[in-house]
Amino acid sequence: MFAALGEIQFEVVGSPDAYESAGAYDFAEQKVIESKPQLQWVGDDLERLKFEVIWHASFTNPSTQLALLRATAAEHLALPLVFGNGDFRGFFVIESINVKSQQLSASGTPIAIRVALALKEWIADPLLLSNALNATAISPLGITQLPQNTAGPGANSVTPGVSALLSTPTPLGASSPNLDATDVPAAVIVRSAAR
Repeated sequence: MFAALGEIQFEVVGSPDAYESAGAYDFAEQKVIESKPQLQWVGDDLERLKFEVIWHASFTNPSTQLALLRATAAEHLALPLVFGNGDFRGFFVIESINVKSQQLSASGTPIAIRVALALKEWIADPLLLSNALNATAISPLGITQLPQNTAGPGANSVTPGVSALLSTPTPLGASSPNLDATDVPAAVIVRSAAR
């Protein structure tokens, strides 16, 4: 997953072709007698984000994805934006949705569409925001090993993360046997050097 805006997920296959972030800083101009005006910082503007996503029928239903996006925008709610690496960017509202059809079937059904999505930051009451940050805590992906401490308890300890291997639901929804974090030796887990 590249990012999630509320319940809407941007998958790696359909990750944005373009991603833009813009912020501004407000300065008030104070007039001074017989001199040039002085600037006084007033505050920061709200952050604005723009995504361009391509939805293609080979990996999703473009019409369904667009309908979900428009229904979410029609709710006029601020939604948490979390990137796949766990970075919580804050709450954002959907400011605009622009759609360009790139490929249509003979009946007019979209095969490929490009969606330009504009988001605007929404600032909550600091107390509400701190409660929301606790509620949106994200577990690390995969299985991670804590730093080794050979002198004390917990040496070579392993903690579970979120992984498809740790909890695989069967088609009926019942949970299948789960792997424990100790079932996979930490020595065989390799983290990519590229970040």
